[in-house]
Amino acid sequence: MVDSVKRSTLASAALTGAVMMVAAASAAGAGTGSGASFPALVYTDWCQNIGCSYTSKGSSGGIQDFIAGTVDFAGSDAIMSSDQVSDLAAKRGGVSPLYFPTVLGAITVPTNTSAGRLRLDGKVLGEIFSGGITKWNDSRITRLNRGKSLPNADITVCVRSDGSGTSYGFTNYLNKVSLNFRKKVGAASQTPAWTAPRIVRGAKNPGVAQCIKDNSNSIGYVDLGDAQNAGLASNIAAIGKYERRTVRIKKRVKVRGKVVVKRVRVKRTKLVFSLPSVKTISAAGTLRSYNLSNPAKIQRDLVNSTATGAYPITITTFVLAYSSFAKAGKSGSIADTKAFLNYAYGAGQRNVTKFAFAPLPKGMLAAAKTRAAALK
Repeated sequence: MVDSVKRSTLASAALTGAVMMVAAASAAGAGTGSGASFPALVYTDWCQNIGCSYTSKGSSGGIQDFIAGTVDFAGSDAIMSSDQVSDLAAKRGGVSPLYFPTVLGAITVPTNTSAGRLRLDGKVLGEIFSGGITKWNDSRITRLNRGKSLPNADITVCVRSDGSGTSYGFTNYLNKVSLNFRKKVGAASQTPAWTAPRIVRGAKNPGVAQCIKDNSNSIGYVDLGDAQNAGLASNIAAIGKYERRTVRIKKRVKVRGKVVVKRVRVKRTKLVFSLPSVKTISAAGTLRSYNLSNPAKIQRDLVNSTATGAYPITITTFVLAYSSFAKAGKSGSIADTKAFLNYAYGAGQRNVTKFAFAPLPKGMLAAAKTRAAALK
């Protein structure tokens, strides 16, 4: 009987607490956001804590909502195109977009072959996604995966069907590291003109992950959290980049007139492979400067970062806000946008690792806080 009373009391207290939380959220306003699927796991969690809502529809979809003024803020991993910026100015009182980074994350490259986890580098990936490599047993792939038996099978390439910041980030990386990709496909884009012969498209990051699972001998690009949720963790490729590393070598040297062999330390450039993790993602964020007025440079510097131990396909993701909410006809949105950013730059940074993201580096976080405080 006592236990029954206790359970009833606890249930009533929990219900009262839930009602109070809903009431508090309603009093504070219920901000709305939409856009990138890349950070959707994090943004949904944040909104559950502060009483807002976020709809995952891809960066291009969020940008269109931002231009139309149907949301308080948008999420985008991509930098708005010149046409999108012009459209924003035309429809929203001449304003320009402001970019607020929120987390660092990895774009993973899962594969579905009989060979298990593979090693791939930027040049090989550029060839696969531009159509220069079409078979899994191509010598340029087997050279990186000695000891593995790769099938004589056509490569199916899984890509996004929607306008995507993940596509933008991935093509930004491939454009930086692969001359052939740059020539065939071009610059970073929300909707790349892929030239690989066997393309299958999927909606948002979960759709690409499902495409990889459903198609044997496939490859694609997905954020780390969605790749893990789809059961693709063991299929994520280790990505290689060249780093200057200190190594010990045997060298003949003279010691008191005699030639002896000693182990000495020298700097060598070598191809180093890494898997995405909070540690390797964080390493990519050690940039010299964080100029938030040039978000394209930030994204460009993060991919194939020169930092030791950095995962090569690391990006940040942004919240888009208006340069003037009043001119944009969105004065009612500024409080909700600020509330989201304040949480993102405070308590929100402490729980992103559970979704396979890394917190912003200190310098970027400080710059973002200053910019958020100046929103008008």
